[in-house]
Amino acid sequence: MRILLLRGILYHTRLAGAKRRRAMRKKEFNETVLLERQMIKIFTTGNPFAPGIPDLSALKRQGAEWDASEAIDEVLIGYSALWPQNFATSTALASVTNKLKLIVAHRPGVMHPTAAARTFGTMDFLSGGGRLAINLVSGSSDKDLHREGDYLAKVERYDRATEYVECMKRCWSEPKSFDHQGKYYQAEAVRQLMRPMSGHIPIYMGGESDEAVEFGARHADVYMLWGEPLSGTRERIERVKASAARHGREPQFSLSLRIFLGATDEAAWEKARAVERTILDAEGTNRFLRSAVTDKSVGRDRQLSFANEAVHDDCFWAGLVKLLGGFANSAGLVGTPDRVMAALRRYRELGVDAFLITTGLDGFWDPSLEDFVVQMKKEL
Repeated sequence: MRILLLRGILYHTRLAGAKRRRAMRKKEFNETVLLERQMIKIFTTGNPFAPGIPDLSALKRQGAEWDASEAIDEVLIGYSALWPQNFATSTALASVTNKLKLIVAHRPGVMHPTAAARTFGTMDFLSGGGRLAINLVSGSSDKDLHREGDYLAKVERYDRATEYVECMKRCWSEPKSFDHQGKYYQAEAVRQLMRPMSGHIPIYMGGESDEAVEFGARHADVYMLWGEPLSGTRERIERVKASAARHGREPQFSLSLRIFLGATDEAAWEKARAVERTILDAEGTNRFLRSAVTDKSVGRDRQLSFANEAVHDDCFWAGLVKLLGGFANSAGLVGTPDRVMAALRRYRELGVDAFLITTGLDGFWDPSLEDFVVQMKKEL
């Protein structure tokens, strides 16, 4: 009897200790988030593999480069049914880096939200906590969704995403087993032992439709915007803020831009035009990612709506937006470092908290951006 009593006391002592440690981690996480909200964040994207067959040594080299950068805070690992599975690549990157934070793109419909919650919770724990975010994407290409058996109508995807995220959050926070009976998902006796160390993993998302704005207003920690002229960016931020205020929330905002720098404006424009010529020459091939005419997205249509005029404001360039059919991160800033920095400052004044910065043909990170982006973080 005494042994059983001692075992019970020891169990509850350990349980109380674990709860105190979790509470301390959550407090530290919240303090870190508060500090980060006052500072500009820089994230980027790139291919963690060399061209051709995926190779672990290439991934290690790329991870080491990103990890050593003083400019990069986070790296977005994109999602497509054609690409290497990004749960696997992200876990591998986390294992060969020390401080690099990863934004892992994820589509509802690929797996059950309870399985996704457990996967992300495990990844967060194994990477040391606080190095993971989720970029929730509904998918604008029906063809790519169909490759993984997802045939849900586009109009329902954000409704499903809402249930998906709410179920994941409950998996991370519910202390006892629970049942989930929703419109799209059902599960019984759900209980997860490995959860995010802070109790939450930040949600990044973007979108222009009414459904996307409502979803982001309710759930996004960071609302991601494609590059637009200043007036359009102001309009979008104000729209999302107004919607989020109705839910008592204040999401942050990121802006995606390709940067083309030169010692003179002419030199910068020559770099941009060289990229434009190379992409133009490759039309009819699959060398560059483009939006297909069958891809339906309010955001894509919005991008194309301002692309007929190549240059806006001072140095905002929409040439690649038109050439790539409104595909992803194709809007740019072109000019000397001082000119581009001034343009970025104007976006910052509109309420942009983070920038996804890339350059070049593929819209990836390049080490040539390092010094400029470090200066960005100091000045903005």
